[in-house]
This record gives sequence, structure tokens and C-alpha cells, in this order.
Amino acid sequence: MIQYKINEDLAEETGIHLGDGSMNIYKGRAFYTVACHWRDDRAYMDDFILPLIKKIYGKTPKPRNWSKGSYGFRICSKEIIKFKSEVLDLPLGKKINARIPEQSLCNDSLMIAFIRGLYDTDGSLTLWKTNNKLYPRIFFLNIAKDMVEQVKMFLLKKGFKVTEWKTEYKEKNWNTAYKLSINGEKMLKKWVEEIGFRNPKNIQKLKLFDLNTKFYK
Repeated sequence: MIQYKINEDLAEETGIHLGDGSMNIYKGRAFYTVACHWRDDRAYMDDFILPLIKKIYGKTPKPRNWSKGSYGFRICSKEIIKFKSEVLDLPLGKKINARIPEQSLCNDSLMIAFIRGLYDTDGSLTLWKTNNKLYPRIFFLNIAKDMVEQVKMFLLKKGFKVTEWKTEYKEKNWNTAYKLSINGEKMLKKWVEEIGFRNPKNIQKLKLFDLNTKFYK
């Protein structure tokens, strides 16, 4: 089995995987897929995710539009799926029982990279207008309860103020969603300085605040 290098690039790609990715084995073929929003995340996919996949795995997948308004790629590779499932312990199929790989949990720099990838896919930076002023909220939602708890505990350890709640849906076959929110300009500045964003849609929103964005240059 190929042993891919455990580093910040891989940790961030793993966060992307557990945000907007999936992997499975179908009729003996192993597939790894990442699908983001066809419009909002296109630049993020083309300019960051695809070069990252090339850098880590030596693969150059061709992106395409998927059904239901998504845009991304699919790789057929038993070696990548074997590494992800056996070394990183990532799940095949549904990610409801997903957990952060142990290699990242015990290393702060890897955790920061992981969370950045996770939030740039499954999270969002939202701006609420209140009292004629924009109020920022960094929001995250996922169905993997254990993983959300791991993220929350790390963010608390790093001094972030985190609000947590869950939503249970009445619709059949809808999984309970676990949500985290980090609110306010002070916390946004701390996020930019310590974790940051790669997704252009989030970086564009930062321009509405007078923040130092040299991190991204």
C-alpha cells in the first residue's frame, strides 16, 4: 500500500473529504468523490482543491458538473481508498460515524489545517446586518456527532467561543444535524489569524471588514 505523507496538506484535504467528499467501493471499483456547489465553490475547486489533489496523490482528475447543482471530481483508485480507510480510518459510504484521524488529533498544526478544509466545505461565513452594522458568524453543520464534538473541543482549547446545538428533522431518513457557531468580529479576527479560509467565497466576505488579509497572499 502506498503511504502518503502525513502533513498539513493531507490534513486539509481530509477536512475537505469529510466536508464535501465521499468514498465507496462499488462492484470492485474504489471511488473517491468531492462535490461542491457548482457556482459558489467553483473557484475553490479549480484553484485550490484540484492542485492539492495533484500535490498529494499525483492525480489530475477532470472536474465536471454533477446533478443537484454540484461541481467536482471522481477518482477511481484502490490505493487512495485503502490509505484513507486503513491509515486515516475514514468511513466508506455514509459519514455519520466519521471521526477526525488520530494523526491530526494529536498535532495542533494538522488540526488547524483539517478544520480549515472542513469549514471551507461544510461551513460558511455569514454576515448579518444589525443596528446598521455587519455582524459575522462562522457556522458549521455536520451529521457526524463525534467529529463535531472533536472540532468543538479543539476550538475551545484554542480560546474560541463556540455555541453548539442540534436540529432533529421530522422528515423520514433525515439525520440529526449538529451545529457549531462562532460569533462576532473579535472571534472572526482570531479565526483569520489562527485558522483562516482558502475558499474565495469566504475571503470575499472578509473584504467587508477592515481585516488584514495578508494570510491569503
